[in-house]
Amino acid sequence: MEDQNCVIGENPTLKNSVVKFVGKNNILFCEKDVILVNSEIIFNGSNSLIYLSSNKHEYKLGVTINNNQVCFFGKHNYMNGKINIILSEEKHIFIGGDNLLSFGIWMRNADPHLIYDSKTKKRINPTKSIFVGDHVWIGQSALILKGTIIGSGSIVGAMSVVSGITIPSNECWGGVSAKRLKTGVFWEGSCVHSWTELKTQKSQIYEEDTYIYNKNLNNLTSYNEIDIQLSNAKTSNDKLRYILELVQINEKNRFAIL
Repeated sequence: MEDQNCVIGENPTLKNSVVKFVGKNNILFCEKDVILVNSEIIFNGSNSLIYLSSNKHEYKLGVTINNNQVCFFGKHNYMNGKINIILSEEKHIFIGGDNLLSFGIWMRNADPHLIYDSKTKKRINPTKSIFVGDHVWIGQSALILKGTIIGSGSIVGAMSVVSGITIPSNECWGGVSAKRLKTGVFWEGSCVHSWTELKTQKSQIYEEDTYIYNKNLNNLTSYNEIDIQLSNAKTSNDKLRYILELVQINEKNRFAIL
């Protein structure tokens, strides 16, 4: 597979969508039931991987990926509108499964221009990967920037700017820059727009603990370890082999943060 680009797995369904390969040795890996709607995916560099897991919803993506990078989407993420993603400087964007992503969201893992300390002349704005766990709700027009880590079960409010912080599981953050608003919360995906009083009354208690996440000793998944493994993988095939191993971990708390 040297010096060529390829689509591996199942062929995606493209609706008013395009996949462009500019560099070489790139992989678009699609599991079954991948439908791209009003999407543009551009491999602008080489040796990179975009992995799209099975989804009962449509993918709505604007992704530009460059050199030696991974953009990963887990299973069944709901996208209310196009998610715009730019990956820079050999760092990654990793998004788990069962997330609710509103419209107008941008994710960028670089500034991208250079900033230096005027005394030391050293660069002070390194590019960093972004990680989002499982069952995370990101509100309308949120901006998720470099170094952000969001644990499973958490909420990011509309119009928020989240940069370089770690949000523990089951917390609500919002604002510019985002601050902790509430701890010990979880969310459920029913939409209240057309509800009448009866449904509202029934919704006041949610008995299950389905969306409460806890880190435990059996869960060895680490965002830092994922970042290291993806960066150490030399080729797009190496990156894919690691991701295929990682997706076998289905334990509920795999991306929990306390």
